[in-house]
This record gives sequence, structure tokens and C-alpha cells, in this order.
Amino acid sequence: MKYRIFILVLSFISCNQGVKEKKMPETKVQKIEPIQEKVDTIPTDKKTTKLSSALRSNEPVLPNEIYTDTLEFNDYNDDYDYWYLNGRKDGEDVSLIYNWDWRNTQDYNFRQGDLLVIQWKMDSIVNPGDEEVVNMKEVAINAKKIASGNKPITFLSRKTAYDEGIKAEVSSMVINQSYLHDITLPEKAALAFVAYDIGNECEGGYDSDGNRRVLWCRIVSALDLGHQCSDKQLNFLRKWFAKDTVALKKLESCPTIPNTATIQTTFDEILIQKNVAEKTITVSYKITGINMRESKSWQWSQTDVFEYDSEHIVLVDSKKWDVSEEDANINPDAVENIDPQTFVLALKDHILDEWKKQDNFDSLKITFTNNVLSVEGNEGFTLSNYDFNEMVINGTDDPQILYLTIGNEGGGAGGNVMLEETYSLTVLDAENFEIASVKSSLMD
Repeated sequence: MKYRIFILVLSFISCNQGVKEKKMPETKVQKIEPIQEKVDTIPTDKKTTKLSSALRSNEPVLPNEIYTDTLEFNDYNDDYDYWYLNGRKDGEDVSLIYNWDWRNTQDYNFRQGDLLVIQWKMDSIVNPGDEEVVNMKEVAINAKKIASGNKPITFLSRKTAYDEGIKAEVSSMVINQSYLHDITLPEKAALAFVAYDIGNECEGGYDSDGNRRVLWCRIVSALDLGHQCSDKQLNFLRKWFAKDTVALKKLESCPTIPNTATIQTTFDEILIQKNVAEKTITVSYKITGINMRESKSWQWSQTDVFEYDSEHIVLVDSKKWDVSEEDANINPDAVENIDPQTFVLALKDHILDEWKKQDNFDSLKITFTNNVLSVEGNEGFTLSNYDFNEMVINGTDDPQILYLTIGNEGGGAGGNVMLEETYSLTVLDAENFEIASVKSSLMD
């Protein structure tokens, strides 16, 4: 195993597969009346300040100037202090702060793919709790749908974020809440059927009375069907699939597989599209399976087509493809499963341990900020300056041994000597390493 990684951003990047976005057509629209604006603002001199926005990437914009543009709606995100409307403009992701009640106002209850005309402006906002910090942000004044979306809606996707609790990158499901707000019963039945026997972040807990151990699953809960295998879930599915004998057979045995199971499957993506004219619902999804005991993983894609009426739904077609299997090293002590930042901190501690052997260590000034370790003498001269953001990791023939190379700028009063120092790091487990100096040489 040989690889070379520059740690410019110390995190793992998870690549999610998604639907290819189409370029947004330019649409001539009529002027629309602004709604009452409620976002807190701070006066800004628009005559002297020019800003940039993804909504108008080819021209500067002025603060508090009202603009009108079209964009393709994606979803609402109300998880922050300010609420955001997310969409795409000319193939670029855009987001605007908004302040209207889309849950109770049908005119603002958009669906993914809808074409909107937006009135907006660049306005100053403050961070709650830190009013001294002022940022300029796109603020939506009004929005109106001018065309319905004609592509599948992303019901479920995945995002990767760093979890401080476990000190690692974690992939989690993201469910389109704005779509759920106006979901029809046939669509709900189709999604509930697809998620019936596929893992969707199912965790153990208690029933609503707090008496019995049950399994709570993300999609089942999002569809308001109670816990996995609850009477509410099963009765709903049996009612809607009453005319589908194959589906009813499947519902005779309800799986309860938690996300800690040795062998499990999970969704990477779910797309749904309803054809009102043909009375069909198409659900396309991507699955990853894993066997932790055998360190195996596999993937497949599947598309299910349902026909529906006002009371029933029937699965009429199902296609499965792109099945693949590969070895997946899920050992947490394996090199590829350890956050590179862990190597940074381990090497930093090793270097400091070497400095502690100096007789005058107590008089030195040690700082470690933004992955830069600085060692200064008692006269204020920089003795060493290690920038771990430029550290290079090289693999070896042994998969558990790495070479770490880092620059060291220092030299006392001059402070102009640059060394290249290389260390060997042997991974004992995910938290313990053996580190030794290999070589040190002057850099050109």
C-alpha cells in the first residue's frame, strides 16, 4: 500500500451520488409584489459597497437593492437561527434567508424541482448572541412558483459531518421535510413499503408508553407510522396494499434489524416521482449492505413502480441492478479508518516529548494553534515552527506503518533554517501509535 495525502483539510470526504442537475433556463417573469419583510437589518451604504452572489455570479450586487431572479427549488432548512430556502441557479447551489410560513400557506409550499421567481436583496444580518458580528446575506422578500417540477424528488440523501463526541466523520441520513409536509397517502404507502425491510438508522428504545422495548427507525418515524413493526405501521401498509397479494405476503414477517447489527443494509438515496396522469409512483433507491463479521460490503440500485388509486396501491414492476461486492475493511484500528488529524496530534505529542528532554524546556514558550506548533526561546526567538497543515503521509509495504514528513522552520535568532523531518508511525490501534524519527535534512 502506497499513498500520498496532503492534509490541507483534515477530514475525510464522503462522495455522495445524486441526480444530475439541469441548467436552469432563463425565464422572463412579471413583477410581483413584495411581502412584508421581517429580517433584522442594519443600514448599509449601497452606493459604495459592491458584493457578490451566486444568484448573479457574473455581476456585482449592491446592498439593499431589490433583484428578481429565477431558481429551481430544492428544499427548506429551518434548523438554524435563520431559516433558509435552498435551490439551484445556473447549475450552482444557492440559499436565501426567508421569513414566511410555508407549512400553513399553500402558495409557499413548494416541491423540489419547482421553478420559482424570487425577489431578494443583499442585507446585513447579525448572529444571535453575537451582535457584533455582521454578515451580508441574500434575503428573500417574496417567492412565487411559475412552473411545477418535472423530475424526481429527493426524499432521502446523506451528509457527512464531523462528530465531536466520537472524534470521527459520520454519515447520516437527511430526509426532505418540506416534501413530507404535503405528501399524499399513496406516496406515503410507497415509501413505507420500500423502507419496510431496509435499514434506515433504526435504534432501540421504548414504545410511546415507555413499557416495551421497540425499534425506532428514521423513515418509519418520519412517515408518522410509529415504531418498526407497530400496529400503526402494519395496519397502514395492509390497508393500502390490500389488493397486492405479493406485498401482503411480505408483510407477514416484519424485520427488526438495528443499526448495530452484524449484517445490515441502509439507504444511500431515495428518489420519488408521481405521474398523476398515469396514476403511477416510481421510487428509485440506492442501497449499501455490510457484513461486519466478514468485512464485506455490497451495493445495488433498485426501482419500484406502483399503480395507485384513491384507496389502494399495487407494486407492478421492480428492477434491481448494479449489484457489486467488495472487501471492506471496517476494522476501526485499520489505517484507512483513522482520521488523519489523529496522526497530526500523535506526532505533535511525540515532538513535544522530545523537546521536554531539553534542560531549558520549562523556559520555552509552546503554542499549538490551527495545526501549527511553535516553540520559542526565552529571548522570543523562534526555535522551531511545525506546520502540520502541510504534513505529507506516505504509505509503506506494511499497511499499519506510515511515514510522516513535516517541515520545521527555526534556527534561533535567525529563524531562517528550513528542515524536512520524517518520522515512522506504527499503528497499534486507533488510539495508540509508535513513532520514531527516521531522518532530517535541510530543504532547498
